[in-house]
Amino acid sequence: MRAAATATAPGRLCLAGESLDWMNGGSSVVATIPLRTKVTAWRTPGDALTLLSGSPVFANRLVSAEQVAEGKYSGDQLDYMQAAARVTLKTADQIAGTVLTAVTDMPVAAGLSSSAAVTVASVTALSAMNGAAPDLASICRMSRAAETGELGSGAGWMDYVAVAFGGVSHVSAGERPGAHGIAPTLGVPVVIVDTLQPRTTLRALSSKRERYAAGDASMHAYARQAADLVESVTHALCQQEVDYRLVGRLLTTGHGLLRDLVRCSTPLIDECAARMLHAGALGAKLSGSGYGGCLFALVPDEAINSVLGALDGLPVHAHVLPSSEPEGVTVTRLAGPVPQDANSA
Repeated sequence: MRAAATATAPGRLCLAGESLDWMNGGSSVVATIPLRTKVTAWRTPGDALTLLSGSPVFANRLVSAEQVAEGKYSGDQLDYMQAAARVTLKTADQIAGTVLTAVTDMPVAAGLSSSAAVTVASVTALSAMNGAAPDLASICRMSRAAETGELGSGAGWMDYVAVAFGGVSHVSAGERPGAHGIAPTLGVPVVIVDTLQPRTTLRALSSKRERYAAGDASMHAYARQAADLVESVTHALCQQEVDYRLVGRLLTTGHGLLRDLVRCSTPLIDECAARMLHAGALGAKLSGSGYGGCLFALVPDEAINSVLGALDGLPVHAHVLPSSEPEGVTVTRLAGPVPQDANSA
């Protein structure tokens, strides 16, 4: 009989305010999506950490507990789980014999916070396996310490707060990062388009950071205009009767800022956005750091088929989501044999 815990965390869309968290401690508006990452943690006899990742990564690794405790990494997707183990369990004695499995519904390295989701779920599952129940703010702090502190990705607070708290929220990234809930869901279907052009968070953020630190006028103009856009989107979503056409126009404006000032869009992303808008989408914008990955659009029910048809012939993959995701990170602690699906993740 062994203690085990399973945690799941959603992906997220940034409606407005990308990069403001690390630029100036600014706010953003986010919505989590019903594409989730599941991590299961348990202990076995042994002196190593076992990492197993199912779809879509399909990788595994056995790492000595001493190597984990010393902060030695391999430079691949499994590092997120390994960093979570180091931050949560800390010592080689605690790490030894731990098994972590992960599987996700979302595309990886595509701008939907897949790395934050697996890190948050790993920290939560490992904590629960040890009988701890940290609050969401603590989970966010440990998760950011794992990815940014351990792996040096440079990610700000937005992703961790978004996937931990869930729903549609206004995320603050100042001295006390947190989320102010706006609504459980967006209330309108979302079409996510994966351009199948992967990028790395570290590489994407590094170029932006260098430009911002050097006083690049476009980057600083983006920071000012995006902050105003965050407040406009928040105000629009807080109305009793949400004007989704207005929200859509604001999202499209945000895409224009990212395309023209940050210059992190791509010709394929711009082509997809233009076609979707022409076919009836209310608004469209890239998601995450850009330079590839995903974009998304708010699409009324009656326009879904035409929007999907507009993408015909492009090298992309579209996901239709009826709405956004109300739940953030969830956890179940089990006492007994490891669940069958955990072994097959």
